[in-house]
Amino acid sequence: MQQLGAGNLRAIEIGVTSRCNFRCSYCGAYDLLERKILSVDDVASVIDTLPDLERVKLSGGEVLLEFEICEGIIKLCTERGISTQINSNGTLLNEEKFDRLEAAGLDVLHFSLNHTDAQSHSAFYKVTEKMFPKIVYSVQRAVESPTIDAVVETILFNETEKRMTEVHRFAADLGVRKHEIQMEIPSLHQGYENTMTRDALADAIVDLVSHRDPRTELYFSCLSAYFHAGTEHWKRLQPYFSADPGVIYSSCIEGKAQLHLHSNGDVMICELGNPDVIGNVFETDMLSIYNTSDRLKAFVHSKHDEGSFSCFRHFDFPGQTEAQKAEGGPTLLPLPTVRGK
Repeated sequence: MQQLGAGNLRAIEIGVTSRCNFRCSYCGAYDLLERKILSVDDVASVIDTLPDLERVKLSGGEVLLEFEICEGIIKLCTERGISTQINSNGTLLNEEKFDRLEAAGLDVLHFSLNHTDAQSHSAFYKVTEKMFPKIVYSVQRAVESPTIDAVVETILFNETEKRMTEVHRFAADLGVRKHEIQMEIPSLHQGYENTMTRDALADAIVDLVSHRDPRTELYFSCLSAYFHAGTEHWKRLQPYFSADPGVIYSSCIEGKAQLHLHSNGDVMICELGNPDVIGNVFETDMLSIYNTSDRLKAFVHSKHDEGSFSCFRHFDFPGQTEAQKAEGGPTLLPLPTVRGK
């Protein structure tokens, strides 16, 4: 097993701001009320302590509400040879901003796309129908960019369960060649719980993979949160993945090679499945947090114990075995709290 230590932390996801112009029911953002914002200098002081950093993802909230900060961070990373990605809902971009992002050196624009028409999008998100054409424009403009790689992400939950193939074809027709499918993750700190059973998730995945558009690859993330090797569900899914080179899934790197940095400086293993603060960069540098956190070590080690591992750390204490849980009951982690800085 790869050991925790200097040189292994290759990626960070930075929640530049918690502000957003949407209110998604499934949002896993750590603290939507936090109003602190990381400056470019703050980010520089963090990444300069990470000698083997390869990738920085900028997220939120809607990160493009702080466009100038995003632009500055991208320039900073480009100068250091670090690749960058922005996760966005795509409603705030225009030609001028695209030009500036291209000039700054942005590598990837990652858009949320769960619908194929303005009416259903508006009804679900409770926003004006004018929002959807803005998303379509942003996706198409990113596809046309000579330097930016366009990726769309669709959450697999009850809203998209019966329309995954439709959304996939819509994305392919827009010119998208990388379509990420994100398993829904319960975010109890935000009041969101699962909407689908494992059987329903597996059914939707099989249907989507069976109808994959040959122009567009499918990337599945967070599969291990639901399907472990050797289980009946995995035995059902694995042949579909093996038969199609355009269907890709990878092991989760959260905690092992990637950490999340919140806008107030808090460091988390993962904002989605484990919004558990293990330090703050305004108190301790990130590499030291990565090297010394017992919570982090327990989480990473537990990933190799299929009998006890679960991403849903709201219910499982990191590293706690099934026997320990049976003896004392599952440990409910405290809800995230904002540091008084």
